[in-house]
Parts: sequence; structure tokens; C-alpha cells
Amino acid sequence: MDNAQKKINVVVAGRSFPVKVTEEEEKSVRNIEKDINSKIQEYRNKYNDRDKLDLVIMVLLTQAFELDKIQSLKSEVSQAHAQIDTLESTLDQLL
Repeated sequence: MDNAQKKINVVVAGRSFPVKVTEEEEKSVRNIEKDINSKIQEYRNKYNDRDKLDLVIMVLLTQAFELDKIQSLKSEVSQAHAQIDTLESTLDQLL
């Protein structure tokens, strides 16, 4: 497995940013780039009176809220798994 990094340019809201990625990461980074720009365009269509920075911040906040929800769900799933394990152990002891 080659972990060599290469530099690619990621364009967000018309601005280019150099990013170092491995070959495996590039597809993910390109998908993120596409998703961010798509959401910026959605907000631009909805709020055409806002400047680019406002739109980028709106996307950032939306992504942060979604990430927070995912992390909360992961925590809840982990707790549910622990409870199931406890129940299974209790049932095993009773049988």
C-alpha cells in the first residue's frame, strides 16, 4: 500500500486551495469538493443577496450540524450495543 502524497488543487466557491492527499484519499476529497460547491450553489439560488463568504459559512454550519448529528447517533448506537450485550449476558446466565 503506497501512502505517497501528491498535491491537488481543490476549488471551493471559485477559489483554489492546494491539498496534499494520498491516492486513496483523492476520490473522497473530490467528492467533498463537489458536494460543498453543490451546496454553495443551492444556497446561492435560495439566497442570491448573500456574498460568497456568507454562503460558504452557511455550508460549513450545515456540515457541522450534520456531523454532530452523526456523532450523536454513533454514540446512541454504541450505547444500544452495550445494552444488548448486557442483556445477552444476563440471558446466558439465566439459561
